[in-house]
Amino acid sequence: MSKENNVRFNFIESVVSWEGQINATHLATKFQLSRQAASTVLQQYRDKFPKNLLYNQSNKAFIATVEFDNNTQLTDFSDYLTAVSISHQSTANLKQNVDVCVFEVEAPLRNINPIQVRPILRAIREKLAIDIGYISLSSPDYLDRIIQPHALIFDGLRWHVRAYCNKNQQFRDFTLSRFNGEAEFEGKATHLSALDENWQTIVDVVIEADPRFNEQQKRIIEQDFQMENGQKTITTRAALVNYLLRRLHIDSYKNTPEEQQIVLTYNSRKCIAPYLPQPG
Repeated sequence: MSKENNVRFNFIESVVSWEGQINATHLATKFQLSRQAASTVLQQYRDKFPKNLLYNQSNKAFIATVEFDNNTQLTDFSDYLTAVSISHQSTANLKQNVDVCVFEVEAPLRNINPIQVRPILRAIREKLAIDIGYISLSSPDYLDRIIQPHALIFDGLRWHVRAYCNKNQQFRDFTLSRFNGEAEFEGKATHLSALDENWQTIVDVVIEADPRFNEQQKRIIEQDFQMENGQKTITTRAALVNYLLRRLHIDSYKNTPEEQQIVLTYNSRKCIAPYLPQPG
């Protein structure tokens, strides 16, 4: 098999692993092929692995068979995102993706079960409501939740789904690895990202060197964090503020300036206070 086809076959398997299906459009978009050329690549893959994919007329796509799920080595979730050219956006980059909206605070870490992710990705992509099992610390047994997801978020440690929760009637973040069970689609979503106030609200998080440092130490910290005039401004969505503070290790106050290094300015802390978890 040629190196070119090997790359394309790996792409096919990555997409099918996580989305459960693929069509010629995936390949045409990724590799800038004509639809006919993309269809040829798919046929070549099916000739080599005849038991992996089965054409579904209603989906107009080739879907994963049981044989595929049992025998294919699954890729890391971040590899899938890279494969489909979905940028891992930082909190400073607020441009929305057209297909699946992904916001990432830092580099990827944990693997996730693709079988559980597939319906959620479809719900985001097609703007659907979905009924799926979810487990939480307050409810240790899986309970059905109807959610309307619109984005994935990576906080540097875990993936989250930003979604409207029909039960609580508000937009919330759900830990992606806590979904389980059979998923059922509940028609078109009625609460899209445009209605998510904290998602649409843009705030500035402004940091400065810990005031307990002396002037020379402050200059070192300011250089480390590329500050100008003693401050660094990071623009993000209000819904992502808490994740950003955790990533910067300023979600709590440390005993020494060496541990703390940076703090929020007074005005910034006051500005973002409404978007932080409330005690109790």
